[in-house]
Amino acid sequence: MKKIISSFSDVFSTTKWVASLYVRTNPVLASTYLIASSVISLGNLINAYIIARVTDEAIKIYMSGSVNVDSMVPILAMILGSSLFFGFTRIISRHAWRMLYFQDWMNLRKILYQRLLELGVSKLEKPEIANKTQRFSEEINNVTGYLEMSVGLVGNLVGFVGALVVLLRTIPAIIPFYSVVLIIELVADQKFIRKLWVLSRDTTEERRKFISTSSVLGESSYLKELMLSDGVGYLVKKFDEYKNWIVQETTNIRKQWNYWKIFGELLDASAFGFGLFLILKRLAARMISVGQLTFEIRSLRLFADSFSGVTGNFVSIRESAIKLSDIRELFTDYEPDIDGKKSIRAKVPEIKLKNLSFSYPDNEKMVLSNLNLIIKPGEKVAIVGENGAGKTTLVKLLSRFYRCTQGEILIDKLNINDLKIANWYSKLGVLFQDYNTYSHLTLKENIEIGRGTYSGSMEEIKQSLGRAGALDFVLDYPAQFDQVLSEKYKNGIRPSTGQWQKIAIARFFYRDAPVLILDEPTASIDAVAEAQIFDNIYKFIKNKTVIIISHRFSTVRNADRIIVLDKGKIVEQGTHEELLENNGKYANAFNLQAKGYV
Repeated sequence: MKKIISSFSDVFSTTKWVASLYVRTNPVLASTYLIASSVISLGNLINAYIIARVTDEAIKIYMSGSVNVDSMVPILAMILGSSLFFGFTRIISRHAWRMLYFQDWMNLRKILYQRLLELGVSKLEKPEIANKTQRFSEEINNVTGYLEMSVGLVGNLVGFVGALVVLLRTIPAIIPFYSVVLIIELVADQKFIRKLWVLSRDTTEERRKFISTSSVLGESSYLKELMLSDGVGYLVKKFDEYKNWIVQETTNIRKQWNYWKIFGELLDASAFGFGLFLILKRLAARMISVGQLTFEIRSLRLFADSFSGVTGNFVSIRESAIKLSDIRELFTDYEPDIDGKKSIRAKVPEIKLKNLSFSYPDNEKMVLSNLNLIIKPGEKVAIVGENGAGKTTLVKLLSRFYRCTQGEILIDKLNINDLKIANWYSKLGVLFQDYNTYSHLTLKENIEIGRGTYSGSMEEIKQSLGRAGALDFVLDYPAQFDQVLSEKYKNGIRPSTGQWQKIAIARFFYRDAPVLILDEPTASIDAVAEAQIFDNIYKFIKNKTVIIISHRFSTVRNADRIIVLDKGKIVEQGTHEELLENNGKYANAFNLQAKGYV
């Protein structure tokens, strides 16, 4: 019994949450759909009453042998009025439903990405949140279906209660019989719903891998290597292994559940038969008229159908609710990143690392250890080191994707955690080594997105492309600045990897923020183009702080200061010439790389 009560509680909470999603995005449509659908549910009972009146009146006319038109007018008016009223109500309900269904796939995705933005990058990288995000993405198309089932359940309850009132006055003995049937069906359904949910929950990561495998097999950029290495067959085998296993497990549970459903149908039929017997017994005792007979039979049928609808809808809702209640935690159980309240006053702020140490969540190993560093306003600083030295982690901390484990980062003498993040981001421009490619956008839009505004100055866009060494190949595009950057769209083209990186660098130039960070910005660009881009960085970026992250020491020699990281610690710093004279780690690495070029 406790499990049944818990089930009702889960369904209520989840239904309330789903309803709040729709009321927030489409309050008029959602309310209209709920009210109209509930009203329609009373239609069958009202029509049953009208038919009973018509039947009795028809028998009177037949028995008397004369037609009394006056007595028929009210009944005919009731039939016509009821037909028109419920017909119009159905049209309104269907319109509201179709518009909700049409809009929900857009609105629900907007709600999802808004929530993910609230949570922040650090939380999104946690496996449990990644799993819940995956499950919500899988269920997002079923949320409207859940709303439909919920409204259907409300409608069934309205019809159920209406018929219940009639039966309590006519054949109350049937109610305990149906109550026992209801409890038996709910207990069985609860058992198998939970089995399916546990299977779904415990296999989320495997399902994520399955979906990734599906995506890889359908992506042309992956197929080149896979076809040449016969990797397609390898992945198809993994695809089939999971598919066959999950289908078999689900089928076994569904089969067992269906056996119980057959037993439940027998119980339902027995209850209906018992109710029919009680009604006919009342007719034989001349306690009711023929019209009343039809009304009570229709009421019993409506009660039975509503009963089945309530239990069936509840089972479907419970099955969905147990999944949605899990992913609902994505919206209710995790605190969003707490924003600060302070703003930076300086146009180009000073950046100070003070005893900064950091380890990733659930990992005790320190990636950065006791860093102390001051970057002056307008200074061009390079941070170099081998892979794994902690360079990209430092970028994440400066971007406040993560917060320091120990120590602090001061921006304009303010702790970065106390800043309004929007204020800090307005001062910051970052080009990550895994830069974004917006292949569904035009070239112009790929640049404009760097400031988050439409209709940027074409002169500035051209200038940024020129400084990134991208203008020449852009002018060769058929549509030039309006070129869509994917061959999967009509008249689209696909830039090379090097071209994409130059487009990303152009977006970075266009950002034109007071503090600019470049994380391995030229990994896919040839040495000549790389040298030209860095010359442009030093030449055109004036009165701005520039932080260049690199493991290619040849690209940073003109920086005002070079910081050498090794195993999360600062081991050297100075100009290129000073570090060569020190003959330390930087000099050894620089000379080693220089030999490669020779």
